[in-house]
Amino acid sequence: MEARQVKEEAGRKGAALCGVAPLERFEGAPGGFHPLDILPGCRSVVVLAIPFPASTLQARTNAPYTLVRNLMVDRLDRLTTGLASWLEARGAVAVPIPSADPYDHWDEDKTEGRGILSLKHAAVRAGLGIMGRNTLLINDRYGNMIWLGAVLTRAELEPDPLAGYQGCLEGCSLCLEACPQRALDGVTINQKLCRERSTSTTPGGGWVLSCNICRKVCPNHLGA
Repeated sequence: MEARQVKEEAGRKGAALCGVAPLERFEGAPGGFHPLDILPGCRSVVVLAIPFPASTLQARTNAPYTLVRNLMVDRLDRLTTGLASWLEARGAVAVPIPSADPYDHWDEDKTEGRGILSLKHAAVRAGLGIMGRNTLLINDRYGNMIWLGAVLTRAELEPDPLAGYQGCLEGCSLCLEACPQRALDGVTINQKLCRERSTSTTPGGGWVLSCNICRKVCPNHLGA
């Protein structure tokens, strides 16, 4: 099977971006979060992305942004499950990775969760972008306005080259300075501080992503 065929099928299913990372690029991944910890015999990681409607950042309420995020999760999960089924029908073992919940890892004291695979780091390894100081992936076409999913497979697919463009602008620290929780240090994010502000409940009991400042202020949020 050729990577080109997989990418064409991903595009037919709705992916705007698709890249392939070989297993070797995951050397140094944290124990328990390596592709082999999820799928023994995994040889390739196929990473998919679809863009957010950027106009949601212009709304005075984060309700539209929350709506879009929830739909993105469902859309990516359907996309990766469909692609995994397509691969399996052609004789390749393939496992979809959740684009959000459920978490296998949750630290109650730190209110810190980790997906079974870091999709942002997988996307970097698949050539889809560069990690920004706000810990969001920056793609040259879509900026940080993308949502990610992935499929692990035992098929050996031709890998994509790593992104060769610049992510964050030299010396830029807008996201670090704008974060109301001071949860960013330019390398990682303090999830406990972030979660205290990033989600909230409305008076009627609804759940809202109430902060997206680090995404919004990034000069590259619409493209590198």
